[in-house]
Amino acid sequence: MLLLGIAAGVVWQQLASPAQWQVRETGIVLTEAASTGSFSVIVTFVAVGAVASLLLGCFLAVTLRELGWVTTPVLIAATLVAGVVAWRVGVQLGPPDPATVRGLSVGDRVPSELAVDTVWPFLIWPIFGLVGLIVTTMLAAARDEQHPRE
Repeated sequence: MLLLGIAAGVVWQQLASPAQWQVRETGIVLTEAASTGSFSVIVTFVAVGAVASLLLGCFLAVTLRELGWVTTPVLIAATLVAGVVAWRVGVQLGPPDPATVRGLSVGDRVPSELAVDTVWPFLIWPIFGLVGLIVTTMLAAARDEQHPRE
């Protein structure tokens, strides 16, 4: 779960395209056109989390199959923790707060720091983890019906 979170955080930080602040004589400003980068960062976080959680759900469905229903709360907890770890890793590795960057001159562009400022992106992680768990469990059950163990 921690490794998944760390790996997802690194991938998020690498793929995210944060908004670009522009340095003007009056300070740094975020133009309306550049503000789409803020939404893009969240979409990237959701996409990375969906893929990572889907894979984790499939993995846990196979490895913890004997636990039955107990796998579900384990998966939900694991994906939520992995999401928080990914968020913190991405923020730590990503660009700093533009207000803290020194030595800028007029016309320079400064990327904003990576941010997830609402809870819904974190909820995507367990949802896709459950999709992976359910689909893998259903496929395994269908396979077992066709080829019963004796």
